[in-house]
Amino acid sequence: MEKIYKACDENQELKENYFLKINKNVLKKDLKEINAIEKLFQYFISEQVDVENGKSAKLLYEELGWNQNVSYDVINSFWITFSYAMRLKYPGKYRIAKAGNVKIYKHHNTDWGYDSFPEKYFKENSEERGQVNDLCKEYPDILKLADMCHTVANFMPCPERFNSVKGLLGDVRDYLPLMIDKIQLCVDAGKDLEYYHLGSLQKVDNKIVKDWHSFFIKNQEKYCLSMYYQVKKTELVELRFLKVNLYLIHVH
Repeated sequence: MEKIYKACDENQELKENYFLKINKNVLKKDLKEINAIEKLFQYFISEQVDVENGKSAKLLYEELGWNQNVSYDVINSFWITFSYAMRLKYPGKYRIAKAGNVKIYKHHNTDWGYDSFPEKYFKENSEERGQVNDLCKEYPDILKLADMCHTVANFMPCPERFNSVKGLLGDVRDYLPLMIDKIQLCVDAGKDLEYYHLGSLQKVDNKIVKDWHSFFIKNQEKYCLSMYYQVKKTELVELRFLKVNLYLIHVH
Protein backbone atom coordinates (compact mmCIF):
# COMPACT_ATOMS: atom_id res chain seq x y z
CA MET A 1 0.00 0.00 0.00
CA GLU A 2 2.84 2.40 0.93
CA LYS A 3 4.41 1.76 -2.47
CA ILE A 4 1.13 2.63 -4.22
CA TYR A 5 0.76 5.93 -2.36
CA LYS A 6 4.40 6.81 -3.07
CA ALA A 7 3.86 6.17 -6.77
CA CYS A 8 0.74 8.35 -6.73
CA ASP A 9 2.68 11.18 -5.05
CA GLU A 10 5.54 10.93 -7.51
CA ASN A 11 3.13 11.23 -10.43
CA GLN A 12 1.13 14.16 -9.04
CA GLU A 13 3.12 16.75 -11.01
CA LEU A 14 2.90 14.59 -14.10
CA LYS A 15 -0.87 14.35 -13.74
CA GLU A 16 -1.18 18.13 -13.44
CA ASN A 17 0.90 18.68 -16.58
CA TYR A 18 -1.22 16.27 -18.63
CA PHE A 19 -4.38 17.77 -17.14
CA LEU A 20 -3.41 21.11 -18.66
CA LYS A 21 -2.46 19.56 -22.00
CA ILE A 22 -5.76 17.73 -22.34
CA ASN A 23 -7.91 20.67 -21.32
CA LYS A 24 -6.13 23.13 -23.60
CA ASN A 25 -7.18 20.91 -26.48
CA VAL A 26 -10.88 20.97 -25.63
CA LEU A 27 -11.53 24.41 -24.14
CA LYS A 28 -12.21 27.59 -26.07
CA LYS A 29 -11.48 29.92 -23.14
CA ASP A 30 -8.56 30.28 -20.77
CA LEU A 31 -8.81 27.78 -17.89
CA LYS A 32 -8.73 30.57 -15.30
CA GLU A 33 -11.75 32.38 -16.72
CA ILE A 34 -14.40 29.72 -16.27
CA ASN A 35 -15.62 27.37 -13.57
CA ALA A 36 -15.51 23.59 -13.68
CA ILE A 37 -19.06 23.22 -15.02
CA GLU A 38 -18.27 25.53 -17.93
CA LYS A 39 -15.08 23.58 -18.63
CA LEU A 40 -17.12 20.39 -18.89
CA PHE A 41 -19.74 22.08 -21.06
CA GLN A 42 -17.00 23.31 -23.39
CA TYR A 43 -15.75 19.75 -23.66
CA PHE A 44 -19.25 18.42 -24.37
CA ILE A 45 -19.72 20.76 -27.32
CA SER A 46 -16.22 20.26 -28.69
CA GLU A 47 -15.49 17.76 -31.43
CA GLN A 48 -13.34 15.66 -29.13
CA VAL A 49 -14.97 12.55 -27.66
CA ASP A 50 -13.87 10.02 -25.06
CA VAL A 51 -11.01 12.15 -23.76
CA GLU A 52 -9.98 9.26 -21.50
CA ASN A 53 -8.87 7.46 -24.68
CA GLY A 54 -6.98 10.43 -26.11
CA LYS A 55 -3.28 10.49 -26.99
CA SER A 56 -2.34 12.75 -24.06
CA ALA A 57 -4.17 10.52 -21.61
CA LYS A 58 -2.43 7.44 -22.97
CA LEU A 59 0.96 9.06 -22.43
CA LEU A 60 0.01 9.46 -18.80
CA TYR A 61 -1.13 5.83 -18.58
CA GLU A 62 2.27 4.78 -19.90
CA GLU A 63 4.04 6.72 -17.16
CA LEU A 64 1.77 5.17 -14.53
CA GLY A 65 2.20 1.66 -15.89
CA TRP A 66 -1.45 1.50 -16.95
CA ASN A 67 -0.80 1.14 -20.68
CA GLN A 68 -1.23 -2.65 -20.74
CA ASN A 69 -5.00 -2.09 -20.92
CA VAL A 70 -6.96 -1.45 -24.09
CA SER A 71 -10.04 0.16 -22.52
CA TYR A 72 -10.47 3.17 -20.25
CA ASP A 73 -13.38 4.93 -18.59
CA VAL A 74 -14.27 7.91 -16.43
CA ILE A 75 -14.92 6.99 -12.80
CA ASN A 76 -17.52 9.65 -12.01
CA SER A 77 -20.06 10.90 -14.53
CA PHE A 78 -20.82 14.56 -13.88
CA TRP A 79 -23.47 14.81 -16.57
CA ILE A 80 -25.74 12.14 -15.10
CA THR A 81 -25.81 13.71 -11.63
CA PHE A 82 -26.15 17.20 -13.07
CA SER A 83 -29.04 16.17 -15.33
CA TYR A 84 -31.03 14.59 -12.52
CA ALA A 85 -30.39 17.57 -10.25
CA MET A 86 -31.71 19.84 -13.01
CA ARG A 87 -34.69 17.56 -13.50
CA LEU A 88 -35.53 17.75 -9.79
CA LYS A 89 -35.21 21.53 -9.67
CA TYR A 90 -36.89 22.28 -13.02
CA PRO A 91 -39.27 19.34 -13.66
CA GLY A 92 -41.32 21.22 -16.23
CA LYS A 93 -38.41 22.64 -18.19
CA TYR A 94 -35.63 20.07 -18.05
CA ARG A 95 -36.99 16.84 -19.48
CA ILE A 96 -35.02 13.70 -18.79
CA ALA A 97 -36.67 10.39 -18.02
CA LYS A 98 -34.39 7.73 -19.46
CA ALA A 99 -30.67 7.19 -19.86
CA GLY A 100 -31.15 7.40 -23.62
CA ASN A 101 -32.32 10.99 -23.33
CA VAL A 102 -29.06 12.14 -21.80
CA LYS A 103 -27.00 12.62 -24.94
CA ILE A 104 -29.82 14.54 -26.60
CA TYR A 105 -29.26 17.30 -24.07
CA LYS A 106 -25.49 16.88 -23.87
CA HIS A 107 -24.34 16.90 -27.50
CA HIS A 108 -25.41 18.88 -30.56
CA ASN A 109 -27.16 16.94 -33.31
CA THR A 110 -27.21 18.68 -36.68
CA ASP A 111 -29.43 15.99 -38.20
CA TRP A 112 -32.29 16.98 -35.92
CA GLY A 113 -31.37 20.64 -35.84
CA TYR A 114 -31.42 21.23 -32.09
CA ASP A 115 -28.93 22.86 -29.75
CA SER A 116 -27.73 20.87 -26.77
CA PHE A 117 -28.17 22.22 -23.25
CA PRO A 118 -24.47 23.20 -23.00
CA GLU A 119 -24.76 25.12 -26.30
CA LYS A 120 -27.81 26.98 -25.03
CA TYR A 121 -25.97 27.71 -21.79
CA PHE A 122 -23.25 29.69 -23.60
CA LYS A 123 -25.72 31.94 -25.42
CA GLU A 124 -25.83 35.47 -24.01
CA ASN A 125 -28.42 35.97 -21.24
CA SER A 126 -29.79 32.46 -21.80
CA GLU A 127 -32.41 30.95 -19.52
CA GLU A 128 -30.22 27.86 -19.21
CA ARG A 129 -27.33 29.87 -17.74
CA GLY A 130 -29.67 31.32 -15.13
CA GLN A 131 -30.96 27.86 -14.26
CA VAL A 132 -27.44 26.51 -13.72
CA ASN A 133 -26.45 29.52 -11.62
CA ASP A 134 -29.51 29.06 -9.40
CA LEU A 135 -28.79 25.33 -9.08
CA CYS A 136 -25.23 26.06 -7.95
CA LYS A 137 -26.44 28.59 -5.39
CA GLU A 138 -28.81 26.02 -3.90
CA TYR A 139 -26.35 23.12 -4.17
CA PRO A 140 -22.79 24.57 -4.14
CA ASP A 141 -21.33 21.06 -3.94
CA ILE A 142 -22.28 20.55 -7.59
CA LEU A 143 -19.26 22.71 -8.46
CA LYS A 144 -17.05 20.51 -6.30
CA LEU A 145 -18.32 17.46 -8.17
CA ALA A 146 -17.55 19.16 -11.48
CA ASP A 147 -14.01 19.84 -10.28
CA MET A 148 -13.62 16.17 -9.33
CA CYS A 149 -14.83 15.01 -12.72
CA HIS A 150 -12.86 17.48 -14.85
CA THR A 151 -9.42 15.99 -14.22
CA VAL A 152 -7.32 13.09 -15.45
CA ALA A 153 -7.59 11.68 -11.92
CA ASN A 154 -11.14 10.75 -12.97
CA PHE A 155 -9.81 8.27 -15.56
CA MET A 156 -9.32 4.56 -14.96
CA PRO A 157 -8.38 1.45 -16.94
CA CYS A 158 -11.24 -1.02 -17.28
CA PRO A 159 -12.04 -4.39 -18.88
CA GLU A 160 -13.31 -4.50 -22.46
CA ARG A 161 -17.05 -3.71 -22.84
CA PHE A 162 -17.21 -2.48 -19.23
CA ASN A 163 -17.31 1.19 -20.28
CA SER A 164 -20.30 0.86 -22.62
CA VAL A 165 -22.31 -1.49 -20.39
CA LYS A 166 -21.80 0.74 -17.34
CA GLY A 167 -23.23 3.65 -19.32
CA LEU A 168 -26.22 1.71 -20.68
CA LEU A 169 -27.55 0.01 -17.54
CA GLY A 170 -30.64 1.87 -16.35
CA ASP A 171 -30.10 0.96 -12.70
CA VAL A 172 -26.41 1.93 -12.75
CA ARG A 173 -26.48 5.25 -14.63
CA ASP A 174 -22.72 5.21 -15.20
CA TYR A 175 -21.83 5.16 -11.47
CA LEU A 176 -18.85 2.95 -10.63
CA PRO A 177 -20.01 1.85 -7.12
CA LEU A 178 -23.40 0.81 -8.53
CA MET A 179 -21.68 -1.10 -11.33
CA ILE A 180 -19.44 -2.86 -8.81
CA ASP A 181 -22.55 -3.85 -6.87
CA LYS A 182 -24.18 -5.14 -10.07
CA ILE A 183 -21.13 -7.28 -10.85
CA GLN A 184 -21.16 -8.80 -7.37
CA LEU A 185 -24.88 -9.63 -7.63
CA CYS A 186 -24.33 -11.45 -10.94
CA VAL A 187 -21.36 -13.37 -9.54
CA ASP A 188 -23.32 -14.37 -6.42
CA ALA A 189 -26.30 -15.54 -8.49
CA GLY A 190 -24.18 -17.18 -11.20
CA LYS A 191 -26.21 -15.34 -13.85
CA ASP A 192 -25.47 -13.35 -16.97
CA LEU A 193 -25.75 -9.57 -16.81
CA GLU A 194 -28.85 -8.69 -18.82
CA TYR A 195 -30.09 -5.30 -19.99
CA TYR A 196 -32.14 -3.74 -22.77
CA HIS A 197 -30.68 -1.42 -25.36
CA LEU A 198 -32.71 0.08 -28.20
CA GLY A 199 -35.53 -2.32 -27.42
CA SER A 200 -33.52 -5.52 -27.62
CA LEU A 201 -32.22 -7.75 -24.83
CA GLN A 202 -28.44 -7.69 -24.42
CA LYS A 203 -26.33 -10.06 -22.33
CA VAL A 204 -22.88 -10.15 -20.82
CA ASP A 205 -21.91 -13.78 -20.23
CA ASN A 206 -21.37 -14.72 -16.58
CA LYS A 207 -17.81 -15.77 -17.40
CA ILE A 208 -17.04 -12.25 -18.61
CA VAL A 209 -18.70 -10.77 -15.51
CA LYS A 210 -16.46 -12.99 -13.37
CA ASP A 211 -13.46 -11.70 -15.30
CA TRP A 212 -14.57 -8.16 -14.49
CA HIS A 213 -14.97 -9.20 -10.86
CA SER A 214 -11.40 -10.51 -10.78
CA PHE A 215 -10.12 -7.36 -12.49
CA PHE A 216 -11.48 -5.08 -9.77
CA ILE A 217 -10.23 -7.30 -6.97
CA LYS A 218 -6.75 -7.49 -8.46
CA ASN A 219 -6.41 -3.82 -9.43
CA GLN A 220 -8.15 -1.93 -6.62
CA GLU A 221 -4.93 -0.52 -5.18
CA LYS A 222 -3.01 -0.31 -8.46
CA TYR A 223 -5.62 1.98 -10.00
CA CYS A 224 -6.29 3.93 -6.77
CA LEU A 225 -9.93 2.78 -6.49
CA SER A 226 -10.03 2.08 -2.75
CA MET A 227 -12.36 5.00 -2.06
CA TYR A 228 -15.03 3.54 -4.37
CA TYR A 229 -15.39 -0.03 -3.10
CA GLN A 230 -14.01 -2.46 -0.56
CA VAL A 231 -12.68 -5.94 -1.17
CA LYS A 232 -13.68 -8.54 1.42
CA LYS A 233 -12.03 -11.86 0.62
CA THR A 234 -13.37 -12.41 -2.92
CA GLU A 235 -16.36 -10.11 -2.72
CA LEU A 236 -16.76 -6.57 -3.98
CA VAL A 237 -18.82 -4.45 -1.64
CA GLU A 238 -20.31 -1.15 -2.72
CA LEU A 239 -18.97 1.85 -0.83
CA ARG A 240 -20.79 5.18 -1.12
CA PHE A 241 -18.17 7.85 -0.74
CA LEU A 242 -20.20 11.03 -1.32
CA LYS A 243 -22.79 11.37 1.42
CA VAL A 244 -24.42 14.60 0.30
CA ASN A 245 -28.15 14.73 -0.40
CA LEU A 246 -27.56 16.06 -3.91
CA TYR A 247 -25.68 12.93 -4.90
CA LEU A 248 -28.12 10.43 -3.40
CA ILE A 249 -30.56 10.71 -6.29
CA HIS A 250 -32.89 7.77 -6.79
CA VAL A 251 -32.27 5.69 -9.90
CA HIS A 252 -35.42 4.37 -11.55
